[in-house]
Amino acid sequence: MMSEQPLPHKQFSASGFLIFSFVMLFVLATEALLPLFPNDFFPYLRIGEEIIKTGHIPATEFMTYTQFGNPAVYLYWLPSIMYFGLYKLGGPTLITIVSIFCTGAFYSFLWLSLRKLNISRLTTGSVLVFLAVSGAAYFPARPQLLAYPLFGLAILVILSWQNGENRLLWLLPLIALLWANIHGSFIVLFLLLIPAIVFGSGNRKRLVFFAVISLLSTLINYYGLDLWASALSMVDNPSIKLFSAEWGAPANQDLPSYIFFMTLLLIPLLTAFTKPRIKIIYWIWYVGFGWMALTSLRYTIWFLPFEVIILSMLLDPFVEKKLQNSNHFQNRTINMVIGICLLIAPFAFVPGVRNHWWKESPPIFSSTTPVEAAQWLEQNPQLPGNIWSDFNYSTYLAYALPQRKLFMTNRFEDFTITQLEEDQRITSAKYNWRSILEKYKINLVMPSILREPDLIMALSSSAEWKEIYRDDRAVIFVRIP
Repeated sequence: MMSEQPLPHKQFSASGFLIFSFVMLFVLATEALLPLFPNDFFPYLRIGEEIIKTGHIPATEFMTYTQFGNPAVYLYWLPSIMYFGLYKLGGPTLITIVSIFCTGAFYSFLWLSLRKLNISRLTTGSVLVFLAVSGAAYFPARPQLLAYPLFGLAILVILSWQNGENRLLWLLPLIALLWANIHGSFIVLFLLLIPAIVFGSGNRKRLVFFAVISLLSTLINYYGLDLWASALSMVDNPSIKLFSAEWGAPANQDLPSYIFFMTLLLIPLLTAFTKPRIKIIYWIWYVGFGWMALTSLRYTIWFLPFEVIILSMLLDPFVEKKLQNSNHFQNRTINMVIGICLLIAPFAFVPGVRNHWWKESPPIFSSTTPVEAAQWLEQNPQLPGNIWSDFNYSTYLAYALPQRKLFMTNRFEDFTITQLEEDQRITSAKYNWRSILEKYKINLVMPSILREPDLIMALSSSAEWKEIYRDDRAVIFVRIP
């Protein structure tokens, strides 16, 4: 009979900490090894630099010669300042450390959320590793990353309310305030709250009260009520929908997408073979955010936690049945020592640290970052006229070479469909690419060797252009007078 009694709380806590630490080792080491992607990061450094330099948030486009001076809204002004300050203070090393803490906080809140649902520690750890594999593409350094801890905390607060615990509800207005000033995805908070009010089992009056306060809190920002209009307008912006890859529907083309679609099929199958007591609110979130994820890659990250919640509820009875008499990993001291070591270990993979012990460590910047070409251009300011460059290259040049205005940046909403189509025709050297270069008085062209081989071939065979620089990533051509 003694073997059927629950283990002491301290032993369970120690073993749980060990499992949690293993999960964090995988999650945080993966985060530490992610390179900085130019299109997600460097334009925001330029925006932050501009705000610090001028003392105000810009009201017009200032990074390109094609849209310079046109009205523009900078919703991500606060993370731009934060990232610029961090980058100036500690470079990629400090940026990566901050990313590790954001990712760690997000997963820690999800761990606590699953524990609120009485999911076993082993099941919790397993599904969170699944989330880390399927969602790794959403965790590079970018403004959205700063919102993930708020998302995770909001889930924890609402699940606690669902269990009859109201003491954390005061955090919702604070979450709303911070989220609205960090990223346009703050609307997700209300996509959580509205179904909870309608279908949840907690104290609805209290949740409605704090939801209203949270709504009002979003108005405390630089743009006021216009923040909502600007955030919602991006969802239907034709330039974004047609030309931004992450706003397109997911395709079954890599490991994370395989896992995503496989899980969508697996969950209904498991539901058919089991009889889990899953409350309607979880299915509402699952279906609602699942539909969003199927319409746009950008929404997948908001769906994954609810996929994890449903999956953990379906799998946990099987895991518990297999491990109900297990007494492994119950040495509290050893568990704590190993767990702490595992939590510290990911910092050894941070840029600026890993190169001291890992001779062939992964690069700090992604392969789409033209570091050497940008340095060469900076050393040759006498080169004439406007520059066109590969899209990813231009996003890096926005910060690395601010003295040269660009054809475009990653802010698709600032550009017309016509210009975005013209950019694609230049990229692929389509029929009127020469006239487009002439239209914008472009005298320098910097294509990617990997992404624009047709353009490089066309420029090389043209009597109007001359190659003046080449490295393993980029080629630079100048127009012959």
